[in-house]
Amino acid sequence: MSFTQLLNDDSRIILFDGAMGTQLMESDLEPGKIPDLLNIENPETVQRVLRSYFDAGADIVQTCTFSSNYVNLDKQNLAHLLSKLNLEAISNIKAIQPSKDRLIAGDIGPSGEFRPPVGNASENQWKTGFRKQVKILEQGVDLWHVETISDLQEMSAAIHAIREVSQKPIIASMTYRKTKTRGFFTIMGDSLESCVNLLEEEEVDVVGTNCTLGSDQMVTLAQELVELSDKPISVKPNAGQPRLAGGSTVYDQTPEEFVKDIEQMIDLGVKIVGGCCGTTPTHIQKLRSMINNR
Repeated sequence: MSFTQLLNDDSRIILFDGAMGTQLMESDLEPGKIPDLLNIENPETVQRVLRSYFDAGADIVQTCTFSSNYVNLDKQNLAHLLSKLNLEAISNIKAIQPSKDRLIAGDIGPSGEFRPPVGNASENQWKTGFRKQVKILEQGVDLWHVETISDLQEMSAAIHAIREVSQKPIIASMTYRKTKTRGFFTIMGDSLESCVNLLEEEEVDVVGTNCTLGSDQMVTLAQELVELSDKPISVKPNAGQPRLAGGSTVYDQTPEEFVKDIEQMIDLGVKIVGGCCGTTPTHIQKLRSMINNR
């Protein structure tokens, strides 16, 4: 079943995967190293995490390519690995894909470069960098997930880059913080309403949000998203707020609490659910059970 068919099935809640980076950090990822490098250096570890999400019941699992766009790699003197990283990421997820009905999302993360006055990035630089990654991933993915973007202009550049190469569906996920008095905004000052308006103008297939917020805070955000947009809504919250313990980042929320919050979001009308930082295959498996029992 294609992604478009899943979206058009009113009786179907689509289950996304959980965290990749925090799962790899629990394996053999060195601190400060981008997780995507393990596609080359330790593909078995990457495949194990990807397989665990398919085994947990996810309908969609994304490539381990969050940090593998050209601008981000160039910043870290890794631009020479652009093609190899993305090709190996496709190879790793194809190796464990259980069937064609279990879909692969091409994961496009932020460039790490900001526009003036914070940084020196331009929309053309963003678009050119994203397009290089998209060209490599295009033949191996069923859809795109542009995620954890905090600048609406960067999101627009990513969408345009994809559209210049691909006709596949796009989930566009911004990341928000909750202000005390004004509601939800990105760190670059984009309001929730302005983000939804632009994403609808760009005619993305799904309006999404991920990261930054725990599932409890994302319930309120999901409610506002459903009210603001007629598009399908995707949510991938963190497993609560992180804290440092013994030099490691820990997420304390239990899978049961996470699932309870996600069910509230489904009741509000959210179509696609999954997890971001701190979530595990257990979170996804329990989401699968909850969805199946509805």
